[in-house]
Amino acid sequence: MKRIALLLVLVVGLAATSAARSQQPTKVPATKPAPSVSDTVSLKPSPELQKALDDLAAAVQALALKIASDPQIKAAAMQVASGAVNTAQQVVAEQSVAIQEALKTAAERISAAQANPHQRSKKQ
Repeated sequence: MKRIALLLVLVVGLAATSAARSQQPTKVPATKPAPSVSDTVSLKPSPELQKALDDLAAAVQALALKIASDPQIKAAAMQVASGAVNTAQQVVAEQSVAIQEALKTAAERISAAQANPHQRSKKQ
């Protein structure tokens, strides 16, 4: 049970760290480019959310350092990770026929969409 909890903390921590890094502001260019039409939405986290993400990133980093420095925790984390890999391998092996069929169907749909690009634009 401790192993699963440790793995869950690691996965959530890594995801949160990644999200926090991707939310950090980027440098603004010296000259502004011409405005362009875009279908994306730019979201800026609130100061409270940014602080919480920074705190979480710091906590995850501290946890990672603790795991790296404590041989017992490091060994437990490696066992949990190897168990997760073994489970994933087993699921893939058991579901290989379904995975192959899904990939085949996806490839056929992509091929059909590439062969008839004008039909799709006419429907819209």
